[in-house]
Amino acid sequence: MKTIMGGAVFVLGLLLASCAGEENTQAEKGMEGDKKPATATIDADDPNTVKIAVPTMQCESCVETITEGVKGVSAAQEVNVDLASKTVFVKVANNTPEARMEIEKAIAGVGYSTASTPRDTAAYAKLPDCCKDGGMDDLKKN
Repeated sequence: MKTIMGGAVFVLGLLLASCAGEENTQAEKGMEGDKKPATATIDADDPNTVKIAVPTMQCESCVETITEGVKGVSAAQEVNVDLASKTVFVKVANNTPEARMEIEKAIAGVGYSTASTPRDTAAYAKLPDCCKDGGMDDLKKN
């Protein structure tokens, strides 16, 4: 029993370290100049910036998944995801309702809900535990 509990604690520690390590790595890259802060390269007040709240975003893994998903949208010229505000900023040539919907569908397609577009449940199921609803809180409790 003691060995099983020790193994479970070890696995939990690895999961926490994985998500936390990704956040630290990204923060260090930003400090080294490899990455700019999320809102530094896209003017959030530009009328051609689409801003979408993603309240279930938990960690840097979420940021990477969402960024890659939105990069596949034809209207997206530039993508920045701000974990602190849980907001996706997308520079587009023409900020139309259709462009916004296409971006929201891409976010939903990688497993995250927005205010008007529910997530794809199959994509959500494939996300790491730290990226699921309450994932970081659940991992920290155990």
